[in-house]
Amino acid sequence: MDVETAETLAATPRDRRRRVLRLLLGRPGSIRRPFGFLVLIGLGASLSSGSFLTLRNVEALLTSTSFLVVATVGEAFVILVGMIDLGVESVLAASGMLAAWLYVVHGFGTAPTLLLTLLAGAAAGCLVGGLVARGRIPSFIVTLGTYWGFRGVALLFNGGNYISPDTVSPSREFGFDWIAGRVAGVPVLIVIATAVVVVAQVVLWLTPAGSWIKATGSNENAARAVGLRTGLVKVAVLGASGLAAAAAGIMITTWQDSVYPLTGQGYSLEAIAAVILGGIPFTGGRGTVIGAAIGALVIGVINDVIVLVGLPALYEYIFVACILVLAGLQARAAVAAK
Repeated sequence: MDVETAETLAATPRDRRRRVLRLLLGRPGSIRRPFGFLVLIGLGASLSSGSFLTLRNVEALLTSTSFLVVATVGEAFVILVGMIDLGVESVLAASGMLAAWLYVVHGFGTAPTLLLTLLAGAAAGCLVGGLVARGRIPSFIVTLGTYWGFRGVALLFNGGNYISPDTVSPSREFGFDWIAGRVAGVPVLIVIATAVVVVAQVVLWLTPAGSWIKATGSNENAARAVGLRTGLVKVAVLGASGLAAAAAGIMITTWQDSVYPLTGQGYSLEAIAAVILGGIPFTGGRGTVIGAAIGALVIGVINDVIVLVGLPALYEYIFVACILVLAGLQARAAVAAK
């Protein structure tokens, strides 16, 4: 009798259940988990609506989910460190309003508008990171303040009204409306979202920064003991989250050809749910950006099906609540499979 057979026979029922869970779900942080979720949701969606798998609908789905994917990438870095960012949607809305305000209302050029907006988003994230790292304030509390604060900033632009090219006379079309266009027949929004995911995953896999992020999330005290500047890592990931939210704000502004102070409402919770569905636990330390992006696609599929089957848009909140519960169950299964 070989060793493996002996171990299998000697395994307790609990050990066997763990092995089955590991076989089905993969190791904690594996892409297998969110991909399996996406396949199951996709099958359910195709059975619910015959038009789900049409090229036109798939393209529309990927385009409308691209904003959430980009915002989720930033949230993924934050949760990998063991923190949370509740201010994603407010930074997104404030950034979109800032870009439109600079370009339409004050006549800034395209390059300065985009650069200033992205820098403002990154700076907001770094400010939050500084309060967390230096002030030793829990990220939940600081980013809850960010949520309310930047929602107020978004309302201050243009007196709480929306901004579109027609806000001024004569109208001034967005100089960066190419973002809502196509390149080689593919929507630019999809290209941008894909590029962001690929670059972020490369950073996580192949650079020292990725190792620092995982080390900080796995055991911050041990990382600090070997000389890693964990405070700087926290500032960097929250800055990256702010940058990603600002980019998503610009993307959704060009897609809508307008922006509202309440644009992106609900994106914070959806981004968090996407990250957890993507296999990254709240404790951080393991997981992939690709998995988090797949988690965002799962949410996008559910929202798409709601529209296709003719359910009221308010059902989205119920399904997002269900997703959060499923995310918690998945995280529990990940612990059990260890």
